[in-house]
Amino acid sequence: MTLASTPAWAQSNTAASVSASDMKGFAAPALQAPVAFGARWGTFGAGFYGQSCDCNQDNADGSLGVAFGLGDPDKYAALEVSVASSSLFGDTGSGDSFGESGSVGLKLHTNMPGYASFAIGVNGTGRWGSDQFKNANRASVYAVATKMVPVGQYAAILNIGMGNELYNEPGKDKPGVFGSAAFYFTQQISVLAEYTGRFTNAALSVAPLRSFPLTVTLGATNLGERYGQNVEFAGSVGVGFAFNTL
Repeated sequence: MTLASTPAWAQSNTAASVSASDMKGFAAPALQAPVAFGARWGTFGAGFYGQSCDCNQDNADGSLGVAFGLGDPDKYAALEVSVASSSLFGDTGSGDSFGESGSVGLKLHTNMPGYASFAIGVNGTGRWGSDQFKNANRASVYAVATKMVPVGQYAAILNIGMGNELYNEPGKDKPGVFGSAAFYFTQQISVLAEYTGRFTNAALSVAPLRSFPLTVTLGATNLGERYGQNVEFAGSVGVGFAFNTL
């Protein structure tokens, strides 16, 4: 989860950090696919992700996570560090309850001219929990480029990358391709479609408060009903904070 990042036009090209009052609400550019923009020094985010599934008696599961940034992507590069705890609604067959399993994500990203960014990262590393959970999937490594493109009076964020494991067909050794496209009616409302390397998803994202960085995203995953699985519903809520470090 990218919990503390903002879309391209929200990035500052002059200041290393901003005060909390300067942060604005922005809709999300993706639901599950990684994006290249990320957190910088002085920013922190927290969020919740939930999805329907047949994995437990509640027919749903989710995770809670936090993320923070180190460095300045405008000058050189920044590292976004995220930690997520899974099994929010209890045991999903691995023997772990909420808080007993989770993983770490790392993303090294840099901003480029033209409201663009590039990143390399890994999700699902540093796993903790039962052996069944830790062995379920290996860490997923990826590289991704993201760019904001003006569309008349509106804007779009285009995103393309390559990765393995979760971003590739099961059992395939070669990297898979993923991507997303988000159309922004305003900075606070976006509609998006994405392909994660396995699933095709669609979602609506809303930042209900223009002056506060709260984002709510609701969507449907696996629209193609691949691998014998049904379409599932997913949603996330994230909030970001910035601290003036100057």
